[in-house]
Amino acid sequence: MHTADVRAAARALARASSPLCVLIARAEARALLYAATEFDLPEAVDPLQSYAAESGLVDEIGQDAVQAILAAAFSKVNHAH
Repeated sequence: MHTADVRAAARALARASSPLCVLIARAEARALLYAATEFDLPEAVDPLQSYAAESGLVDEIGQDAVQAILAAAFSKVNHAH
């Protein structure tokens, strides 16, 4: 593998594991668990909000953007009653 290929792969991995990507993936996963009634809404969302604050995302992109990401993930699922 060429050095340029290794560098490109490293950059792709860094992007894939960025706090933003992690938040989006976790939000989508927790939304599915919420839809399956494994969590109530606060149980599903509160750890995501904590992660966003602890990872620096709230400071980086703002609380409104974090909430928009969470809302988008949860709007894709139907909660079974």
